[in-house]
Amino acid sequence: MKKRTYAFDFDGVIHEYDGVFISDEHVGKPRQDVIKAIKKLKSMDHKILIYSTRSDKVVEKFCKNHDIPYDYINHNPEYKTGNPGKPVASVYVDDRGYTYKKQSAGQLVKDLINFEPHYKK
Repeated sequence: MKKRTYAFDFDGVIHEYDGVFISDEHVGKPRQDVIKAIKKLKSMDHKILIYSTRSDKVVEKFCKNHDIPYDYINHNPEYKTGNPGKPVASVYVDDRGYTYKKQSAGQLVKDLINFEPHYKK
């Protein structure tokens, strides 16, 4: 199996978020199924990238407090691109993109492992 980098959005995927931004430090409860999926992917030697409009410090603290493994926050140093605003990854898991629907960790991992961009289908 090819090793991939999975980019997980912070707000609305890793933690609960209702779309109302209060402050950088105001973060919702962790989503345990997503954390379980991240841990499973990491145990399979995939890379985990977490991206957010929040500060790296807030994301790092949240991950430490909730034992969430990751390789990178908001950037992927393995790739030098002309646009530092979007980190390079194999799959982006985003409540505004992939559409996380509170599926079980097993189903989420299955969906991610089998993901292919539309141009490869």
